[in-house]
Amino acid sequence: MLKTRLITALILSAFVGLMLLFATPFWWQALIAITVFGMAYEWAGFAKEKSRWVKLSWGLGVLTTLLLLKYFQVIEVMFTVLAFSSVGLMIVLVAFYQRRRGALLVSNKFLLFLLAVIILNAFYYSASYMQILFPPSILLVSLLVIWSVDTGAYFVGKKFGKHKLAIFVSPGKTWEGVLGGAILSYPVALLGLVIVEPDISISIYLLAFLLSVIGVLSVFGDLFESVLKRQVNMKDSGYILPGHGGLIDRLDSLLLAMPLFLVLWQWVSVK
Repeated sequence: MLKTRLITALILSAFVGLMLLFATPFWWQALIAITVFGMAYEWAGFAKEKSRWVKLSWGLGVLTTLLLLKYFQVIEVMFTVLAFSSVGLMIVLVAFYQRRRGALLVSNKFLLFLLAVIILNAFYYSASYMQILFPPSILLVSLLVIWSVDTGAYFVGKKFGKHKLAIFVSPGKTWEGVLGGAILSYPVALLGLVIVEPDISISIYLLAFLLSVIGVLSVFGDLFESVLKRQVNMKDSGYILPGHGGLIDRLDSLLLAMPLFLVLWQWVSVK
């Protein structure tokens, strides 16, 4: 299982890296839009939808709202609000689910669709605009921070994990694992920034710390997906990625992190 997971991750990383370096903005945005469509298709499963046609309608519905917001240029004005709304919803819903000891939290199909619209739109625009506004190296450093948190949390949690982080949400996650991810993410972020040498308005050490904070907060993206899956007794959101499951299973951390990364880089970058 671990071998399959690593092979899939390496292939995906290579593909995304090549697209990021060589794709035009149009093709990069097309890739993100297709990814969002796939995630919306999987999201319908959280509403217990089983029909392929209904799932396709969820994907088309989210994609339509995305294109309408883009066409009318609404997102440029309200992105910060959308970003923090998306992140806030994920954190609050995880906290409530844990507080209610795993009791059913969001079952209404319209509310689940609305959540998909908000969160997936925030992800689309942040992932798209990161490639448009900044050099590829900026996004690569940001992604490395997330991957280092995931890696550190997995291995440290597996070896030393004892104290459960949110037992009703994800029993396998531990505070020791999160700490391991946090410790690994800071030097990774700092090394990446030293190599890239971005033109920023704050200390490189402070920026590395802020990137690490976002990396740690990205755990809530993973926990949020766990809440949605637990409500319908679902193991994986899909089956498209061997060793990982579905697209949401692989990108859940980025759903929370990408909007924050874009807000942070816009704030610290020298215009």
